[in-house]
Amino acid sequence: MGKVLTLLFMILLALASVAGYLFLTERIIAGERQIAEGQTRLEKAKPALAEGKAKLEAGKRELSEGRKDYRQAEENLLLVLADKLLKGGKGFEDARERVAEGEKKTAKGEDKIDVGEIRLDAGESALRRGKEKLGLAKGARFACALGAAFFATLSIVFGFCWRRSLIRIFMHTDTPA
Repeated sequence: MGKVLTLLFMILLALASVAGYLFLTERIIAGERQIAEGQTRLEKAKPALAEGKAKLEAGKRELSEGRKDYRQAEENLLLVLADKLLKGGKGFEDARERVAEGEKKTAKGEDKIDVGEIRLDAGESALRRGKEKLGLAKGARFACALGAAFFATLSIVFGFCWRRSLIRIFMHTDTPA
């Protein structure tokens, strides 16, 4: 009876290894698809971030030039007097508001760039972890394939070697008369 249980146990191990192999194959295919999608998204995000940085730098330059022009105009007493007389000081007030608005936009742009860089770093890190997990899953799948082959071969060898004793167990025809 021990031979029968041993043989059944080896067959179950072979079947479990095959099931593990099939399960891991399905998960690996899904993981490879996710990694490909993540790689595509990262490749699109990098140029977008670079474009955002370029726009931010252009905005900073424009803001710096605007501040410089505003300071120069403010130092020119003739312009200040003309603005007060002709426009009631509205020109310099508008210029101050535009500089403040530019500073707000620049600050928002810097925040967006910082968030974008953090998200890009997180995406790269997640992609790296995913690739590592995929490598581990491929190793486990290989181990399952080896296990399935080993236990199936062992089951066949033991089944062949034990065939006479197994036949006696299953074909036992002792019936009381």
